[in-house]
Amino acid sequence: MGFHFRKSFKLGNLIKINANKTGPSVSIGGKKLKVTLNKKKVTASLPGTGISYDTKLPTGDKKKTAAKKTSSSKKTSSAKKK
Repeated sequence: MGFHFRKSFKLGNLIKINANKTGPSVSIGGKKLKVTLNKKKVTASLPGTGISYDTKLPTGDKKKTAAKKTSSSKKTSSAKKK
């Protein structure tokens, strides 16, 4: 078990801001549909049904993804030479 922290703030009937140690998230919606946005993904759900859809947000770190592509292409080209 570890240390956990969470705090919620409601702004009217439709908007809720959640804060925890990993970062904030915003939930918009009510009883029929809810959309949640945080720094990693967006989730749309139908509350009470167990039905939801998640999609990851693109990361802003282009240097790491470019380095991974370059290193993997070097490996395949060296394998072809042998």
